[in-house]
Amino acid sequence: MAIGGIKSLGSIDPAAAYGIGAPGKPAAGPSFVDQLQSAMGEVQELQTRKSELVEGMVAGEVSEVHDVMVAAKEAQLAFELLLEVRNKLLEGYQELMRMQV
Repeated sequence: MAIGGIKSLGSIDPAAAYGIGAPGKPAAGPSFVDQLQSAMGEVQELQTRKSELVEGMVAGEVSEVHDVMVAAKEAQLAFELLLEVRNKLLEGYQELMRMQV
């Protein structure tokens, strides 16, 4: 019974397998900063819409309290989500600062 040798796998570069080394082409699409700025803009729009509806309700222009409450809850949830993203970013930054070189 003859046992053949192992075929060459070619050169395997562990750093290349993990994408470490020479920088490649950047990923297509909006950057994280662009998406974060967009999310902040959307939160601002929701807050503005909520404020306008509350002012309209106080002035008697808006008859549907339900719409005002939904807008207020949407603005609150969007703000809380943005706040949690900010908290995670700060935690990540603090973790990087604690790393020893």
